[in-house]
Amino acid sequence: MAWEQDSVARFKVAVTDHVFPSLEAERERLRPLDAELVEGGCRTEDEVILLSRDADVVFVTYAPVTARVIESLEKARAIIRCGIGVDNIDMPAATRRGIMVANTTNYCIEEVADHTMALLLACARGLLVGNRTVRDGRWDLKGLEHVTRLSTQTLGLIGLGRIGSAVVSRALSFSLRVLAHDPYVAARVVRELGAHVVDLDMLLAESDYVSIHIPLTPDTRAMLGEESLRRMKPTAFLINVSRGGIVEQRALCRALEQGWIAGAALDVLDREPPDPQDPILKLPNLIVTPHSAWYSRQAREDLRRMSMDQVVSVLRGEVPYSLLNREVLENRTG
Repeated sequence: MAWEQDSVARFKVAVTDHVFPSLEAERERLRPLDAELVEGGCRTEDEVILLSRDADVVFVTYAPVTARVIESLEKARAIIRCGIGVDNIDMPAATRRGIMVANTTNYCIEEVADHTMALLLACARGLLVGNRTVRDGRWDLKGLEHVTRLSTQTLGLIGLGRIGSAVVSRALSFSLRVLAHDPYVAARVVRELGAHVVDLDMLLAESDYVSIHIPLTPDTRAMLGEESLRRMKPTAFLINVSRGGIVEQRALCRALEQGWIAGAALDVLDREPPDPQDPILKLPNLIVTPHSAWYSRQAREDLRRMSMDQVVSVLRGEVPYSLLNREVLENRTG
């Protein structure tokens, strides 16, 4: 049963959108703090503003928290992202306003790494082609000419954070050679994981599978466009479980249509959900999953608990454990 207040609560937590069956557990958890949870199904700036203007904490999953939204916030202490990526939040705008921004880390590392390997193996073994062959009433090996022994193949990882590092150990267990490009990770750390440090050009040119594990930022948006895709082998596959905007989707569509690369496996697209008529969805050499790499029942419960932990911390006057813009604290004490 939802919590009904007899008087105005001390705090307001605005949940713009979420992926949980309900928020009753969250309401009960906030009750001792005298905090009201207000739930919305926001998709637009205006909807977020209407819901969140007078909130003490904004709790967001996919809704846009733009500069315009942030300027409208009258007393928000923090914006908590229910997930890892924060590309839907204007971080500089929040920092200028002195609003803390935190994400939810560590909750789905295993799931995304496993999903990466599942997509890689589906490409490597031609699972989609084989499944379609049988369903079409045939029983042959046509379309599987590209299938090659995995131990002779190379995986290139763009990004070697928690998820990329977890992919390395899985890939090595399949005897793949692993290349990695991440300017923010020391070469010694990469080598200790069992990968080889290379620049991006070499990674694209030598890899049979290129897998993306970096956040979407102004610097990484459309990072992989026509020039990058043409550097890849015509027998190579692109895997993206990070953010769709990192790959220039029109260029990828041409790459798949014209055979610059052999195929792609995507858990993310530039627009989500996509237009059902999006031409990329019609391509036979593409695997698409619905931004589900993060998901397991356990990961969802971890996400729920860990993200709400940060809301509770903020309402208690504490710093959320995964604060991203620490400049806010420095400005308060400076």
